[in-house]
Amino acid sequence: MSPSSGVSWQILSRTRIPSSQGPISMFPWMERNPYRKDLIKDQLGWAIGDGKNVQAWQDSWLYSDAKGCPMGPIPESEMDLKVADLLADQTGEWNEGKIENHFPLLADTIKSIKPSKWGGADKQIWLKQNSGNYSAKSGYYVALEKYHPEILAPQENSHDWIKDVWKIQMAPKQKLLLWKILHGALPVGEVLVARQVLPTSKCIRCDSSESILHLFYHCSYAQKVWELAPVTRAIVPLQVISFAAGWKAALKSTALPPVGLCKSPLAPWIISAIWTARNYQIFQKREFSAQETINKAICDAKEWEEAQSLATIKLQGVTGPRASPEADVICRSDAAWKEESNNAGLAFSFYDTRNERFFSHSDTSAFVISSLVAEGLAMRLAMECAINLQLRKVIFESDSLQLVTAIDRKANLSDLHGILSDIHSLSPFFDVVSFRFSRRENLTFEDGLAKQALRGFVPNQV
Repeated sequence: MSPSSGVSWQILSRTRIPSSQGPISMFPWMERNPYRKDLIKDQLGWAIGDGKNVQAWQDSWLYSDAKGCPMGPIPESEMDLKVADLLADQTGEWNEGKIENHFPLLADTIKSIKPSKWGGADKQIWLKQNSGNYSAKSGYYVALEKYHPEILAPQENSHDWIKDVWKIQMAPKQKLLLWKILHGALPVGEVLVARQVLPTSKCIRCDSSESILHLFYHCSYAQKVWELAPVTRAIVPLQVISFAAGWKAALKSTALPPVGLCKSPLAPWIISAIWTARNYQIFQKREFSAQETINKAICDAKEWEEAQSLATIKLQGVTGPRASPEADVICRSDAAWKEESNNAGLAFSFYDTRNERFFSHSDTSAFVISSLVAEGLAMRLAMECAINLQLRKVIFESDSLQLVTAIDRKANLSDLHGILSDIHSLSPFFDVVSFRFSRRENLTFEDGLAKQALRGFVPNQV
């Protein structure tokens, strides 16, 4: 079979990457299919633990999401150089002198990798997933990209789903509606015609074809609704070129003070009201004016936001720190991260069973590539300090749900591999240890301590 024939499922249907940490030659199933072997091998890299299994010059280890190994001729004396040779023997951290000696142009990139300080092993990772684990979906697209690039459709609109949908303060049913709209799955006229459900895609209010863009922005009815919206930045519907562009612009518009919305935007409720009015007219022959539609959007938004406030008040009595009969100490860690400089402030405190703080500490770290890595560094530092203080029964709390979930589930995150390895390695030092998520308001002191450390941080000038 040639690389250009019968791609994807024939190549990948039986392709699985074992959880082995060994090199590619340890996967015997690859030897029987050279195309599959090359496909997988091209997208494998290393997450650094102690660096003992990774060749510094030959292996891909510099980046967690792309191939990356040092370029240039390899000095004869460094043919067998391991990543471990770049680490300080006593601390397990990078030896800056050795990095400058061997890879001066890659110094910042290397120092942004956080290795294991407690002997965690290196791990071979699949570069197309943040977790480092292979998935059939990512493998399928790698095969298409390599053997049939013409099949891949250009991605004109990329959505930041977390920022643009999931984190927006709105009802779950609206998030589902937005998800359908942005995927082009909402059953508007053009979609129903394509599915051969309706013979025509004519809009119920005008003679135009009912597309998602037309229904929510270009239709004369939608234009009137948006014109009546009491927001700071008025939307000009006819200037909207796509729903995604219109949605992002609408999110930047906040409701004017008389409306009474403080935390949630009005845009999701306007979109929902337009869709509801359309369905009422089709299925129940009930018509609503543009003024009635915008009034419904405002009323629904206010009712929902008031309901969320009541729910928050009811929960205030249970959001505080939870005592555990098995633990003597609660440790709360937090981090502050500055993207422009990739510096981080780390902080943690220890509390007794009466919730009285008896120890606090802050520190800083340079070359930190994300806030998640900063949170992991703060947690590891807190565990090391707890061991030095001979605290045996500790609950570690963090306001990073992603970090706590990764620790509890022993999940793989390529950028956090060395840190997570150390957290698991340090856990046996305790008689009782657990990790749990805590709301941000419970870590106000640690947050301020971390931000103070970050503001005063002056990196070493080498």
